[in-house]
Order: sequence, then structure tokens, then C-alpha cells
Amino acid sequence: MKVGVIGAGFIGAIHLGAYANMPDVEVVGVADGLPEIAAAGAAVVGARAYPSYEDLVSAEEVDLVDVCLPTSYHRDLALKAARDGKHVILEKPIARSLEDAEEIIAAFAGSSQRLFVGHVVRFFPEYVRIKEMIDAGELGTVGVARTSRRSPFLTGWNDWYADWRMSGGVLLDLIIHDFDFLRWALGEVERVYARSVLGHEYNRLDYALVTLRFEGGAIAHLEGQWGFPGPFNYSIEVAGSRAMVAADSMGPAPVRFLGGTKDTGESPDVIVGKSPFQTELEHFIRCAATDDEPIVDAHDALEALRIGHAAIESVKTGRQVVPGKIE
Repeated sequence: MKVGVIGAGFIGAIHLGAYANMPDVEVVGVADGLPEIAAAGAAVVGARAYPSYEDLVSAEEVDLVDVCLPTSYHRDLALKAARDGKHVILEKPIARSLEDAEEIIAAFAGSSQRLFVGHVVRFFPEYVRIKEMIDAGELGTVGVARTSRRSPFLTGWNDWYADWRMSGGVLLDLIIHDFDFLRWALGEVERVYARSVLGHEYNRLDYALVTLRFEGGAIAHLEGQWGFPGPFNYSIEVAGSRAMVAADSMGPAPVRFLGGTKDTGESPDVIVGKSPFQTELEHFIRCAATDDEPIVDAHDALEALRIGHAAIESVKTGRQVVPGKIE
């Protein structure tokens, strides 16, 4: 599979590091508007550097385009790649607006080209194990979940994370990881209520709290922060009628199981070592080559974005919001 990577900044560099460990994948070009960034990214994988997507695909034979650009540029690049007959991997979120996301999905509908969206938390070993435990009924009926995702304030090209119009802030760029995972694990979201610092001027700080009510009855409480005065970290707890499972990136064990038939505090086996980004990209490329169904599809990405927009609407109005029914 011949891959072209578009955007070699923060997330592009992570993807390129993963591709460097994938011998069956050939990255033939790296495009970035900043020549020094393109050159540095290309050097990681022994590829050629280009100033733009157009230059890359006109010079190289490309099967799949991996888009690692700021969110607000996803639509235009994805539509170009679809017209050019390329498979596409888009970093999450799929787009900044629901309208853009729907247009992207429509561009790939009915074609042989595949569209994948990088909701990488579905590939983190701790979260995979928690999903397996929920599906197997080890927790009983799930009633409550709690997640936290905190990071120093991110920097990027033109400081785009700080521009809410481009990034959507923590609700669309950070907590969307947990929107997607919890929907995958617990089912469709019925109502959303959120509070955040949106609309207030804070010096490089974004913070939000979101409550999700699921159609199956479970309630989840989600926290997200940019501007955390320490390293990036995440945690999750899921409690059911029989037991609770917890994972904390700053804790001593990958996953802790409390209650049920296991000994209190036992840490279930979790495979660690390989980067979740590498696992994700290997999976997407295998699906593109074999036509297998991916673990996360474009519809999942759209629904996660829909929950994010419901959270934004809730912050603005102070009311609970039904996803997909924003007035």
C-alpha cells in the first residue's frame, strides 16, 4: 500500500512514526505547507517532501491519503482525494461541522474508495479490554461511567487549537474521544448536558464537563481540559450492577477490576507495547486492502461529532440537548 501523508505537524509526526514501523506500507510522500516540517517528516520514513497535496499526488503513485491537517481543512482535502480515487484516513474529528462531515461521507458513498476516521481510543488496549468486559456481561448492567482527559494546551500551525472556529475546542477535539468510545460501549446517546468556559476569555485554558444519558439508561460524566499543568493523562471508570472496572494512565495498573467474581483490585491482562496509532493505521490499511469492515466507520465519526455539537449547544443555551435535534 502506497501512502501519502498530508500534514506533518503534531499528529502527522505521530502517524509517520507509526508508519516507520510498518514494513508492508510505503510512505511515498509527505506534504506540508512549511518546507522544513515536510522535510523532517519525510526523513522519518525515507520519503520525498512536497509543498502540497496536489504536488504529491501528481508526482507519486498514491493508493491512500492520510490527512493530518487542522480539522477545518478536512472537508476540502477529503473531497479532492475522493475525486482522485484515493482511499482516505482522516484524523478525528471527521470535520468541524456536521454539514461538512455529511458531505465527506456522501463523496465516498457507493465508490470503491474507503473512508476511515482516526478515533484511536478504540485501539487503546485498556479501552479494548473494558469494551470486552462490558460486552461479556462481566460488569452486569452498566449504570454509570466517568471519564477524564487532560492535556497541556496544544500548539500547532498558526496556533489553530486556540481558534475555536477551527478546532471546536476540547469538546470537538479532545472529549470527542470519549463521546465515541462510550457510544461504542454503551449505545446511543439520548440527551446531552454540558458546561464549559466557552465564551469566556481565559489565557490558554479550555475546560468542559459533559453529562450523557444513554438510551439504555446509563449515565456518563466526562471531563476534558486543555491547559493542565502536567503531562497528558486520561482515565475511565465504568460501574455496573455486578462490578466496576477502572483505568488510569497515571495509575500503577492498566486496568483494575473491582467486585464481581474476581479478587478485589485484580488487574486483567492487557496487551501493551505497540502504539495504538500503529494498531489503528495497520487496521485501516488492512481494511482498505481487503474490503473488511473497520472497527470504527464514518457513521460512528459523524455520530461522535453530533454529540459534540449537542454539547456545544447545551453550553450555549444552558439546556439539555437531544443529539441531532439542535434548533
